[in-house]
Amino acid sequence: MHCTMDRRSAGQTLGEVLAVIVALVVLFFMIMTPVSRASGKPKRLACVNNLKNIGLGLRVFADRHAGEFPMNVPASQGGTRELTEDASRLWQQFLVLSNDLASPARLVCPSDVRRTRAGRFPTSPTNAARGVVFGGNQNLSYFLGLNASDEFPDSILSGDRNITNRTGLLSPGRHVLAAGAPLGFNDDLHGNAGNILLADGSVQQVTSGRLRELFRDALTNSGLATNGWLVP
Repeated sequence: MHCTMDRRSAGQTLGEVLAVIVALVVLFFMIMTPVSRASGKPKRLACVNNLKNIGLGLRVFADRHAGEFPMNVPASQGGTRELTEDASRLWQQFLVLSNDLASPARLVCPSDVRRTRAGRFPTSPTNAARGVVFGGNQNLSYFLGLNASDEFPDSILSGDRNITNRTGLLSPGRHVLAAGAPLGFNDDLHGNAGNILLADGSVQQVTSGRLRELFRDALTNSGLATNGWLVP
């Protein structure tokens, strides 16, 4: 009789231990899931701030050049129009903002592990802080909308590079996108969402569906059939 009760007691104890372990595992995942989501928010907000600074730099340039952004201004006047066909030189489109951006580190999204954050521009003084010199698309997280215009404030000027279409991630290069393009975001940076900079300097945190709406509206309001984007 004594041995039988010990076995039952041992069996009940083992079952209770297993139940406690299962409960702890479930509790752990319940706690860690929102924590994991929350940990991405500061990076996304930092990305928003990056794009706001880029937008400010582009707006300052436009104010100095009759409302035109660098990609619409010839090099002889300080712009980058001659570079718009060469996506490998996209980084130089942003280099013209070096006087208005405190650091090229703002050209890389904090969530973008496939890009290297530069510490200084090649035009920085020789006594500037040491670090990687900004010098290529590997130091850049953001695409550039070639048809963005000061005349159309809701045209798309820039945004996170993790743009997708029907076949997957848009490859680095120059893309001509027409109405109805199945644009979206993958989960590389902000969990199947992204940040978009408009020509008026505002930044929107958008889903893939909202991105398609913004792109459609940009084409409709500008009267253009396509938009050209340079993707790093």
